[in-house]
Formats: sequence, structure tokens, C-alpha cells
Amino acid sequence: MKISCSACSKKYDALKTEGICPYCGMHATDQQISLSQENDRVKGGSATEVLRSYLNERLRRQRKQSPLRQKKIQIPLCIFMVAALIGLGLWGNHYYNTRRDYYTSRRSTAEVATEHYKLGESVVIGNVNIQITGSRIREDLQSKVTGGFKILEVTYHDTGAAGRDRLSDAYVRTADGCTAKSLERYDACELLGITEQQYIDSEYEGGVFSSYTDTGSDHKLLFAVPEKENTHTILLFKTTNFHSDDKRVEACCEFTLGEGAGS
Repeated sequence: MKISCSACSKKYDALKTEGICPYCGMHATDQQISLSQENDRVKGGSATEVLRSYLNERLRRQRKQSPLRQKKIQIPLCIFMVAALIGLGLWGNHYYNTRRDYYTSRRSTAEVATEHYKLGESVVIGNVNIQITGSRIREDLQSKVTGGFKILEVTYHDTGAAGRDRLSDAYVRTADGCTAKSLERYDACELLGITEQQYIDSEYEGGVFSSYTDTGSDHKLLFAVPEKENTHTILLFKTTNFHSDDKRVEACCEFTLGEGAGS
């Protein structure tokens, strides 16, 4: 602690100069030196207590700290998480490739046999006889179609089955080899201007179905085809294990129809 010199009034640390003022050489009194020594002991003691309190608080916080925040735990945990993410990525890639190959092997028609049929001939799909009975261009719907297309309506008959099953999707193939699926319920309702219930009660279908009857039923399919084409090929597909999820495409059934044939 600094004191003021009684001669020049300047402040200095009496303990460092042994009580002699460095400015004028005046010696401090014994009382001043004793007071300086006492204050220095108090300050030193206070600093020691502050340091001890700080260290105790830090130790207390460390004892309360979660084990997951300790480096010896964090490093192995990070390594495990990175390994788990890499493993998950490898497993996901393997699963995707396996499912893709599975789907392709059962749904691809690239290497399946092709069977050719004429209008009026029957084909057995899922133990049900399907017969395409006619086709026509719906001139009355032309005003609702844009983009160089027209609507082809195809009729077929099934012989009935023990239940109503979707036997096959139906496609039309264009002259340049492109295929288009038959119109599903929503698009057909909008095109025909009818409600969903009216669609359900009608003969229109979004694919080839069996009817839950002993005598079978007549059905209708709608296709959007290029306006300039007059000959159309309808594609249906036979599958193995029809009532199983493990299906494979067995054959592609082609029906070549001239415009207005059987109408």
C-alpha cells in the first residue's frame, strides 16, 4: 500500500523503499510503515481467499458437468456416430438397389414374350377371359381435347370371377412406339362431365377388371391418342402369381385396332 510523504506529499510504496521517499529522501514514520504492512497482509489474504473460492467453484462445476461433455467421452461418441451414418448410407444404397432390381425384374416388359390378338379374340388374364369387343373415336368429346389429341374408347368384356380384381393396366401404343395409360377416374370424370359416383355406376374403368358376377360384364376404357393416327395397339399384361405380391410380367398381349373397328 502506498503512503504520502510528509515532506513532499508524493505517494510511494514504503515497503519497497524501506520507508525512504524516493522523491525527497524523507524517512516514513514507524506508524506509516506499520499501517502499510498491515494493509498488505489484508490484501494478500483477500486475494488468496478469492483464488481459493474461484478454484472451489470451478471444481464444483466440473463435478456437476455431464459425462457427455467430457472429451474422453465425446471423441468415441463422435466416432461411433460418424460410423453409424456411414453404415446407414451404405445400407440405404444397398436396399435401394435391391428393391429397384426386384421391381424391374417383375415389372419390366423389355424381355417378355409378346402375344398377338385380333378384335373379338379372348385372352386369359388372372384366370379370367378378357375379350376386346370394339373401339371408336369419341367425336363428341373432341371439343374438350387440345394439343393434337383425340379420345379413343375401347370396350371389353370379362367372363366374371369370384371377386373384383384389377387384372392388368391398359396402354395404347402410338406409331412411334410411345405408350400412354388409359385415363383414370379423375381425368375421365372431368372429360365426361360426370361425378365420381356416376363414373362408378357406369361401365368406365381405369384398367382391366374382373366383375363379381357369374356372367361377366362389359367395360369401357378411354385413351388420349395422337389426332393423326388411325391404327392403335392396345397392350394388356399377363402376370404370374396373380394373387400374390411376388408378381412377374409373363406376357404382353397386343390387340391391333383400326379406327372405328367394331363400333
